[in-house]
Amino acid sequence: MFPVDHADLSIRIGIMAILSIYTAIILLFLWIVTLRVIRHSKDHRRQRVSDIWRPLFSECLLGVPETLPALDARDQVQFLYLWNHYYESIRGEAAVSLIELARRMGTDRFAKQLLRARKLRRRLLAIVTLGHLGERSVWNELSALLDADNAFLSFVAAKALTQIDAQAAVSLLIPVISKRSDWSPLKVVAMFGNANADMAADTIARAACQASPDIAARLIRHLAVTRSARALPPLRTLLSGGTAPDNVTAACLFLFGQCSDPKDLTMVRSYVTHPTWYVRLQAASALGKMGLEVDEARLVALLSDDIWWVRYRAAEALSNLPSMTEEKMAALCGTLPTVESQEALLRFIAQSNASKAGAKPVPDRSVA
Repeated sequence: MFPVDHADLSIRIGIMAILSIYTAIILLFLWIVTLRVIRHSKDHRRQRVSDIWRPLFSECLLGVPETLPALDARDQVQFLYLWNHYYESIRGEAAVSLIELARRMGTDRFAKQLLRARKLRRRLLAIVTLGHLGERSVWNELSALLDADNAFLSFVAAKALTQIDAQAAVSLLIPVISKRSDWSPLKVVAMFGNANADMAADTIARAACQASPDIAARLIRHLAVTRSARALPPLRTLLSGGTAPDNVTAACLFLFGQCSDPKDLTMVRSYVTHPTWYVRLQAASALGKMGLEVDEARLVALLSDDIWWVRYRAAEALSNLPSMTEEKMAALCGTLPTVESQEALLRFIAQSNASKAGAKPVPDRSVA
């Protein structure tokens, strides 16, 4: 056995460790430099695509340019991002010209290829592009994505379908909307923006009638955004059956109040004495928007409700009735049987007095 020089071995191990560290540092430095070069190259190529195509997209306001430059395969994704940005910022004939330009550049074919890409970002880009192009040939593929686990992917596919053919998309989307709790109701309403408010209202109302109570209530409350009476008939039928859950009933009453259609006044009145407090609350609030003088007694009765919020909304509704004056409210307050009911009304009497006091009289300048 040869003797082992432990000091020499320790030095060798130390040198190897130092060399390993320096090697790792150099490799890391080279990796960072490589990444920066790649990023700089991508930025340069992206800027070059933008410089070439932005003026041509702007020309589409007047018509499609007769001659178009060649598009490198590596630049097609950047071209799609830029094209979609321009398309979403214009309307009318310019949008038609942009679609013609995209088709001449083979954008539709490239987008169909991206639809099968592994990267989610590229698939979303493809779906948005095909929706803007109105590409009917991918209808079945987009329809299959409506049940995708990824909520964003399924919603973007639904929006693309409405852009391709809003009327045909309705029958597909009603059952999907009624079961997708991960779709924002506000976005669902906005999805039909390219069609019209009446179609959005009718579609969402019909979907709500098929949905679970929680989804239905959320959808109905956001129907007020459409400001369309087309949502009301399906919901009237839903409530007339007498089997709607309380949260759905409350949502319907909220919408009836927002729309203020006189046809719904009788139904709203029937819920003023409902056993569930938040249904009574919405009925009172709706009467404040659409009620008549004969509804004063109904609202006065609610001023004695056990729930503070019901008393508050009833007092607010009374103050909003066209037939209710400040004098009538003051006289009414003195006849109320409980302190709680008086307090509910006094709040709005005080607000009325404050608003009057805040209105400064215009001085008569005719007298010197």
